[in-house]
Amino acid sequence: MVRQVWKQLVPSLIIIATAIFFSAPFAFPGQSELQTALILGEVWFWTLYEPMALPLLALFLCGLVVEVFRAGPPGVLLLWMLVTAGIANGARYRLSQGGFLRSWGAFSVTMMGGVALEWGFMCLRSGAFLSPLVALFQLSLTVGLYPCLYVFFLGMLRLLNHNKTL
Repeated sequence: MVRQVWKQLVPSLIIIATAIFFSAPFAFPGQSELQTALILGEVWFWTLYEPMALPLLALFLCGLVVEVFRAGPPGVLLLWMLVTAGIANGARYRLSQGGFLRSWGAFSVTMMGGVALEWGFMCLRSGAFLSPLVALFQLSLTVGLYPCLYVFFLGMLRLLNHNKTL
């Protein structure tokens, strides 16, 4: 019983801890992009491989907390998190049959759309055409970090499932 509650709390706590940690003024380049990349990678992994551990209500509440600690257009990351979870959940069966590369490819395509959406909102917010290089950096960082997140969260998932084969 306690392990089941813990299993359902871990993904939400990791997302919130990531948001709080990367909102601190460390002043290293790409800090905001790294925060977004880690959060979206976490949402994709947990929705795809253990959807009961991150139910939609918990994801929404996590998104509200994340928005408090994020600099950017309000509500965009929350929307992006929900869309990412919806795509992962909708394609879960097909992606589970294709292995990691298919999952990573679908994640990459989903992130392309999300980065374009965020970049578009930032252009609207500033009232000017912004350089797309920042969006390309965001996309590269998000897609490039996912394999590392996958390995880390797969190990964590095995620990939460009593080392059972996934």
